[in-house]
Amino acid sequence: MNPEVPGWLTALDPAWLNAATLGLMFVEGAGVPFIPGILPMLAQAALISAGRTSYPEAVLWGALGNFLGSLAGYTLGGWILARLPARWRSRVETPRVRHLTAHAGPLLIVISRSIGSLRTPVTWTARALGVPAAPFTLWALVGAVLHVGIWQYLLWKSGEAALAYFRRAEADLTPILLLAALGVALWWGARHLRNRGERQTGGPPA
Repeated sequence: MNPEVPGWLTALDPAWLNAATLGLMFVEGAGVPFIPGILPMLAQAALISAGRTSYPEAVLWGALGNFLGSLAGYTLGGWILARLPARWRSRVETPRVRHLTAHAGPLLIVISRSIGSLRTPVTWTARALGVPAAPFTLWALVGAVLHVGIWQYLLWKSGEAALAYFRRAEADLTPILLLAALGVALWWGARHLRNRGERQTGGPPA
């Protein structure tokens, strides 16, 4: 374990830490922003190195919390969006968006478990965008296990050095994802305006 990690972490009660890991990862997995799910994994890494818990046990509690939280976010997000005015829902639940979700949904669900900037929108809108419960459950489970398994292992082996690396990687990746989303939105808007113009003029020019 990296020596920069405070030694008091190894004195934590494993049972209490497991409960805290489950709770924090549940809230983070549900898509609530700014929840430091990395903190219990750092503490778990310290206890693994001290021989007071094991890597599989740490992954179990973290992945379980993240997975159950994702199901809660999926259910709550669908419940909230279902109660929005139909005019607002129609802007989200378009056939084009449903088609995109059906093809890219699994990948988005899996990577959203690890990337905070995607976790909230993907988790809260998946149900409204037509992702059925069974596929969402499957891919959320895959994403939770990968997310916690990889992070927990790297934090165990590399400590704060791994934390700094992945924070920097996520900070670099977020602007790219936002630019990609903006590009898709501009492309869709331009195509929508062109199709609308064609319908008004009776079709594309010969």
